[in-house]
Amino acid sequence: MQTEITRTEQEARRLHASAWVVLAGGLLLSAAAWWQASAPDGAPLQPSATALLVSGTAGSVILWWLLRLWAQRYGQSAGLAEALHQQALDSEARLRAVLDHTDEGILTVSTTGDILGVNQAVYRIFGYTEAELRHAHLSKLLPAAASSGAGQDLETFLQLQHMGLDGVGRRTEGRRANGQLFPLGLSVNAMDWRGQAQHLCMLRDLSTQDATERAILAAQRQLNEVDEMRRIIVHNAPYAVFVLNVQGIFQTVNPAGERLLGCAAQDLVGRCTTQRFFEPTQVAERAHLLALRLNLPVSDLDVVAHLAREAPGLPTEWRMVRSDGTSLMAEILVTELINEYGARTGYLLMAHDVTARHEAEHQLQHMALHDALTSLPNRNMLQEQLKACLNIAQREQGHMAMMFIDLDRFKKINDGLGHHIGDSVLIEISRRLRAAMRTSDIVARLGGDEFVVLLPRIQAQSDGELVAAKVHEVFNAPVQIGEHELRVTPSIGLALYPQHGTDPVTLMRHADLAMYQAKSDGRNRIQIYSESMTSPSPDTLLLENELYHALERDELRLHYQPQFDCASGRITGAEALLRWEHQGRLIPPSDFIPLAEESGLIVSIGEWVLRRACTVAHRWRQDTGMPLRIAVNLSAVQLDRLDIVSTVSQVLRDTGLHPTALELEITESVVVRESLRAADVLRQLRALGVGIAIDDFGVGYSSFAYLRELPVDRFKLDRSFLTGVPQSHGDSRLVAALIAMGHRLEVGIVAEGVETAEQATFLRDHGCDEAQGYHLGRPLQESDFEALLNRLR
Repeated sequence: MQTEITRTEQEARRLHASAWVVLAGGLLLSAAAWWQASAPDGAPLQPSATALLVSGTAGSVILWWLLRLWAQRYGQSAGLAEALHQQALDSEARLRAVLDHTDEGILTVSTTGDILGVNQAVYRIFGYTEAELRHAHLSKLLPAAASSGAGQDLETFLQLQHMGLDGVGRRTEGRRANGQLFPLGLSVNAMDWRGQAQHLCMLRDLSTQDATERAILAAQRQLNEVDEMRRIIVHNAPYAVFVLNVQGIFQTVNPAGERLLGCAAQDLVGRCTTQRFFEPTQVAERAHLLALRLNLPVSDLDVVAHLAREAPGLPTEWRMVRSDGTSLMAEILVTELINEYGARTGYLLMAHDVTARHEAEHQLQHMALHDALTSLPNRNMLQEQLKACLNIAQREQGHMAMMFIDLDRFKKINDGLGHHIGDSVLIEISRRLRAAMRTSDIVARLGGDEFVVLLPRIQAQSDGELVAAKVHEVFNAPVQIGEHELRVTPSIGLALYPQHGTDPVTLMRHADLAMYQAKSDGRNRIQIYSESMTSPSPDTLLLENELYHALERDELRLHYQPQFDCASGRITGAEALLRWEHQGRLIPPSDFIPLAEESGLIVSIGEWVLRRACTVAHRWRQDTGMPLRIAVNLSAVQLDRLDIVSTVSQVLRDTGLHPTALELEITESVVVRESLRAADVLRQLRALGVGIAIDDFGVGYSSFAYLRELPVDRFKLDRSFLTGVPQSHGDSRLVAALIAMGHRLEVGIVAEGVETAEQATFLRDHGCDEAQGYHLGRPLQESDFEALLNRLR
C-alpha cells in the first residue's frame, strides 16, 4: 500500500515538471516561429506571424494547464491514499491494543493446528513468551488438541469447540508453561483469510471462577448446615419459640411451643394471634398502663411491640391460657425482627413455663412472711401491716392497740414433754387467738412462745384493755394435747397509739417493755405501758458515767468468734465482739451498748472497734497467709453520721487492710429506718469494696420487704431459728427455705448460734455458706484466736 502511494506521488511530481517543460518549450517554439515569420527590419509584421505566435502561446498554456491539473489530481489522490493508510494503521494499532488488553486469550490456528497469531492475554494466561509460541502447535497450550497423527482428529476437536447457540464455549483443560493444568473456557469459530481456512480460538482462564464457585458452594453448604443446625436447635429447644408477623399472627411454632400452648402448629400458623393465649385481663391492664404512660391509645399488640423496643433481652412474666382452658405463668422474651432495610417484619418470642417456679416463689414468700408452724404472720409481715395501720390511723386520727403476749414457763413444756408437744401447744394457742379476734385484727407469732395481737381500729384506751382481758380469757381453758392436759398462762403487755408511740419501733418496744413488766410482776397478767418503765435506775446512770472513761482507761476489749465454711470446714474469718472489762468484771454488751447509743459514745467506741479489728485482721492475714475476713457491727447512730464513709475509708488506709477483708454488719434498727440516706450510705460503703451483712436476719426488723432497697452481701440467720433444728420439722423447713431464698437472691448465708453437731450437719447438707456458734468456736481473746489460726495453718 505504501509503495502504491509513493508511485502516485512520484507520478504527480513528474507531471508537474512536464507541465512547466511543455509551457517553456511551447513559448520558445512560438517565439522562434514568430521571429522567422516576421518581416525584415523596419517592415511591418505579417498577420500570419502574429497568428502563429498567439496560437503557439495559447496551445502551450493550455497544455501546461492540463498537465498541472493532472498533476494536482495525482497529488490529491496520493494525499487521500496517505490519510486512509494512516487511519488504517491507527485502527489496526487500536484493535491490537484492545485485543492485547482483553482478559480473554485470542489466537488464530491453521487447519493443521499451527499457531498463527496470539494476543498478549495468551502470554499472560499460559506464561509463554512470544518466541516460545511462534510456529508452535496448538497442543502445546491445549493437551486435548494433541493429534495422534491424523489431521482429522484435530479438525474434529476444533469443530466440537464451536460456540453454541447460547454463546457459551466449551470447557477444556489448558497447560501453562510450568506444566500446571488449569480449567479453560474455549470457543472456536472457523474463518477464511485470503482464501486460506483458519480457526479463531477464544480462551478464558476459569481458575478464579472455579475457585469462586467452589467458595460459594462451600459457603452455601455451610449456610445450609447452619440453617439445619438452627432448625434442629429450635426444634429441640426446651423453651417455646414463636415467630409472629407485624399483625401478631403466628408464622412459626416449635414443638416446645405446641406443648406450652397445648395446640398443634397447623392450628396456629397463619390462623390465630397471641391474643388467643394471653390472659385478657392482664393484657388489658398492661395496655392501659402503657397508654397512660405514653398518653396515646395502645392496642394489645402494642404492648408486645413496646416490650421488644424498650426492654430487649429483658424477660417479663405473663399469664397465659392453654387451648384446654388451663392457665400457666410464662416468662417471655420479645425481640423485634428487622429486615435489611431497617423495617420491622415481625417479632420473635421465646417463652418457657415458670408456673412451678412462680408457685415456689409464692410459697417461699409466704414462708418468709408467715410462721412455718402456725401459719400466722411473722415479724416481717407484722412490720408491713403495722406500718400500713399506722398510716391509716394517722390519716384518720384514729386509735390503735398492740399486745405482746409471752407464754409463761413454756420452756418447761418443751424440756419436760418434748418439742412436738410444745409445737402442738403453740398451734392450739394460735387457733384460739385467731378465733377470738375480729377479721380486721392481726395475730402474729414473733418466734418461740411470743405472740402479738394488733388492733387497728379502737375507739378509746378502754377498748384496748377490754380486748386484752378477752385475750387473757382465751388461756383459761386447759390445752389438751393427747393425754396431756396443760395449763398455759400469758404475760400480756399493752401499748396504745398514739399515747405510747407513733412509729412502729416505739410502739413495739413499749409493748415489749410492758410485757416484760408483767413477767416481772408475777406473770399471768396484763400490763399497760407507762413512762416509768423506761426511767433509768441509779445503777444505770452510774454505769453510763463510767462508760465515758472506758476508752481513756483502756477498758474495752475485742473478742473474736471464728466463722467457718460449712462445706469444707475451713476458717473464713471472725466476728469482732465488744467487751467492757470494768472493775475486774466483764460488763455484758446488752448492758452498755444501749447506753453508748443513747449517749452518742457509740461513735468513738465504734471507731475504736473498727480500727482495732482492722489492724488485727491485717496482721493475721500477713502472718498466716489466710484470706481472713473480719466482721464489725455498725449501729444506727454510726450510720447516721455524715462522715461514716470517710471514717471507714481512712481506717482502711491507715491499717492497710484490704477493703474486701472487712464486712460491716447492720443491726435491726438500721434496716427499719427505710431512709434513702441509709441506703445511699450503704452503697457508698460497698463502693469502697467492703461487704455488707444483715444481722439477725428473719427475726428483727430486717424484713423481706427491705431486701430490694438495701445493698447487702450476706444474711446472718438468727440463732433462734436453729433452736429446734433438726428436731422440729417446722423450724427445719423454715431454715432450709431461708437458705434457699438467700441463694435465690445471690446473697451469702451465715448461720449464728450453731450449738450442736446435728445443726452443723443440717446446715452443710442444705447448702448454708458459713456458720458460727459455740459448737464450732467460742469467742476468743486476741492471743487465743492467734493460737487457733496457727493450729489451723
